[in-house]
Parts: sequence; C-alpha cells; structure tokens
Amino acid sequence: MTKEKLQILMKKIDNRNTPKHWISFVKENLADHNVILKYGNKAFCTHCQKYFDKKITVYKWEKCPYCNNKYFTRNSNIRNITYKKDIAFYSKVDGNIVLRVFEIESKFNHATRSFEHDLQEFARFIPNIGIIINDSVSFYMWYQKVWHNYPVTNWHVYTGNKVLNDMPIYPYNKDILFKNTTLQYAPMEEFKKEYHLYTDFEVMQLASYQSFEILWKMGLHKLSQYPKRFNKKGGFLKRFGVPKKFLKFMVENNIDYGDYSLLKLLQIPDMKLIQKYRHFNYNYLSFMKKQGFLYDYKTVEQFSGNFYTLKNICKYTSLKKFLQYKKGIKNIHIYLDYLEMASKLGISLKSKKRLFPYQLIAWHDKFAKKIKINEDMDTQFKAYLRYLDLSKYTYKDDKYIIFPAPSIDDLKDEGTQQENCVVTYLHRYINNETEIYLIRELLNPNKSFITLEYKNNHVVQKELPHHSIDFTDEQNNFIDKWLGFRSFIEQKEKYKKKQKIKVIKYNFKKMAA
Repeated sequence: MTKEKLQILMKKIDNRNTPKHWISFVKENLADHNVILKYGNKAFCTHCQKYFDKKITVYKWEKCPYCNNKYFTRNSNIRNITYKKDIAFYSKVDGNIVLRVFEIESKFNHATRSFEHDLQEFARFIPNIGIIINDSVSFYMWYQKVWHNYPVTNWHVYTGNKVLNDMPIYPYNKDILFKNTTLQYAPMEEFKKEYHLYTDFEVMQLASYQSFEILWKMGLHKLSQYPKRFNKKGGFLKRFGVPKKFLKFMVENNIDYGDYSLLKLLQIPDMKLIQKYRHFNYNYLSFMKKQGFLYDYKTVEQFSGNFYTLKNICKYTSLKKFLQYKKGIKNIHIYLDYLEMASKLGISLKSKKRLFPYQLIAWHDKFAKKIKINEDMDTQFKAYLRYLDLSKYTYKDDKYIIFPAPSIDDLKDEGTQQENCVVTYLHRYINNETEIYLIRELLNPNKSFITLEYKNNHVVQKELPHHSIDFTDEQNNFIDKWLGFRSFIEQKEKYKKKQKIKVIKYNFKKMAA
C-alpha cells in the first residue's frame, strides 16, 4: 500500500465512531489499576474509596472486603504509581477489518488517593497490510513508549519486528463486522485454544487467508499455521502438491509443515520414511532428488555433512560420476579445491584424466603452488584488516576459544599442523568472500585444533587434524554457542547503525570569513 493510500485509509478510520459500550468496556478493564494503601492499623482501597480495619504488610497482595478484588499493597505516603494496559476494538473500513489498539495509562494522584486515566490510540492492525503505528510511539531496543495526549499527525506501516501481546478486545460488535469477510467463519477461537501462544494479531492474520478455514475443517490443524503457503486456487494437487489420496494419511498423522514438505518431496505417504529423513537438511534432500539419489538412503546419509562441498563438486561433474571416483570421495574437500584451482588456472576438465586424476593429492599440490598468492605487504595488510573486521566474533568458554585467522603466516601454520589446504582460501578470505576461523583449546592455544569456514550464514566446513570430522558433542555444542553469540553481535551491529546520529560538517573557513 502506498503512503498516500494509507493516509486516506487512516483518515477514514479516524471518522469511524467507537463502539456503543466502549467506555464501559474500558472501565471494566481499569479495575486492576488500583492499590490498597496502608494507614497504620487500617487499609484503604483506591477502587472502592473505602477504609477497612486490618493491619496489612506492604508489597504484598491483599483482598478488599468491599469489592473482593486483590490489589498490591503500598504505603500511604507513596507518590508515584503508574499502570499501563493495552486494550482494543474492531472496526471495518472499505471492507477491511481493522483492530484499533489503545494504551491506558493510569497515574496515581496522592491528593485524591485515586488513579487518573488517559487513553491513547497508538497502533492499528490490518491483515495483509501490517501494523500501523502513529507518531505518538517511540521505539527503543526492547520496548516502546507511547506518549499520551500527543496529537496524532501521521500513521505509517511499521516494518520492524514488533510484538504486540494479547489484550482485551471489545467483543460485542465482532460478529456484525466479520460478516461477509474471510473472518466470518474462520475458526479463530478454536485455533487459539489449541495454539494458545499465538496473539490475537497473529491469529487474525492467519484467518485472513481463505485457506485457514479450509485447512482447519479438513483436520489439518498443524498446517493451518501456514495458510499463506496453501492459499492457491485449484484442486487438491495444485494446492498441496500431492495426490488427494494422501489426505487421509495427512489427517491421521496431523502432519506439521516439516513433515508435509518431506511428503511433497518423497511423494510416499509413509510416516516411518518421513521420520527417517527428518534430520536431513531440506535443501540437501532437494539437491539429492535432482541428482536422482533421494531414495538411496545410504548415499544421502554419507554426504549429509558435506552438502555445500558436494553441491560445488557437482558444478563440474554429476553425482553419479563422482561416486565412481573413490579418491575424490575419500578426500572430498581436497578434490573440490583441485577442481576450483584447475578452473582458476584455465585448465580444461573435459577429459576423464583431468576430471578424475589418478594422483589427486600430487596434482592438488601442484596447482596450489601455481596459484600461490604473492605475499607482498599489501596482501599482508589486507589479511590484518580482515582479522580486525572479524575479531568482534571472537568467543570463548571455559575450554575453547574461536577467533579469525590473524595473518597469512597463521593460515600457513594452520594448514601445516592440520595437513589441510586452508592457505588456498587466503584470496577468498581477504576479499570478504568467506571467513576462516581457528578453534583452539585454552590450555594449548598454539596447537591447531579445529579449522572452520563460515560463509552465507552457514558453517560451510569444519575439520579436525588430518581431515577428520569425528567431532564430540562438546565440540559441536561450542560451535553452536559461538553461532548464537555471532547472531547476537550481528543484531547489535544493526541496531547501532540505526541509532547513529547524523553529524553536520561545517566549513570553518567560510564561517570565519
């Protein structure tokens, strides 16, 4: 939706009246915005505005004998208490269902011993358009601030990751407003009972797709969490990508989206088979299907840990031919390096002799020498700058430490100790095409332990000495912890960029003149 159309829609919403019993509904939801005050041996309920004889303890919950409500207890000399609560109602404009969200701010007035309330609309939600935020909202890292009594001058679609929790929604006009929309018969309440972690916004968004109601009534409850992916016109096969005879199997097993994806890929309604393939990467399975080896479970399992390496090898030859080359299978990473170096050197791989060399290691080393990078000062400096750039991802626990390759010499030393070809990645490393990290034991930091390559948001390859991939659970857990730490740092960097203040540069010579 364009900015102009959004502004027109917002003005139309502004002109809609609030529901008939809206004020009463607001007051009902203000009941918990009260406290019980301690006055010696007496207590005062700010809701009832009455005293009752009882010696209470502050900072605990106490029940008022008049209204039977439980409130938090505070001292009578308290000055500042503020409660906040979100509340909403449905509206309908130009056929669009709109959820209008307000924040109630209740501030304690010591003089009157009561709470004064202010209601401010700060968000509107329209399915398939998104959350619309007004100018009275300022966003911080973990929360938002709604400025009360601030005149709303503009509305815009909020494109960030905003989470709005469940809130009381005015219920009395819902059936009338939902009539003749996709929400009219959508099983939203049934869905919320089964999947209670979804917010009203999320359920409303799901229900805006016609396929949501269809999926639920078919009995495919878990798939109803993804209605957008099934919101297609046509028959069962076009909508689901599997024959209609699979429906009984899908319902009986109440399959989730992951299982459905495997069913669509395998085209065999067998739950044991789906469970068997469940731990493999879906993209890897799709690749194996294209190569014609999806149902060869032994081969699928054999290369599951080297998906990206195998995928790159298959740019030069088919998987069927590669499986006949035992030396390549045994030294899969060296073979990929050989192919890439040959391509870089302009050496033709059309002949079987060149594509599958008898002396793989010897030819690999020969090519490596030919493309050895001239290690001049410029290259050394680039390697150092790359290290500085990636050093923010350095991480350690009580046993291991991971850090980027600091220099060319370190890459050489790593390759020598590990007996791998990591030094051939130098050019890609210094040109920001990949990332090379060294994992060491804290008690022996100078001894090579694990070499890791990270690229395109994935760990592309990792090796122990002598090309071993027999990692322990402890080592894999450390790498997983590092990935989590890395993700946090990246999010932090993005936030810092957003918060940068623009600096105005002044021409002091002109100012002096």
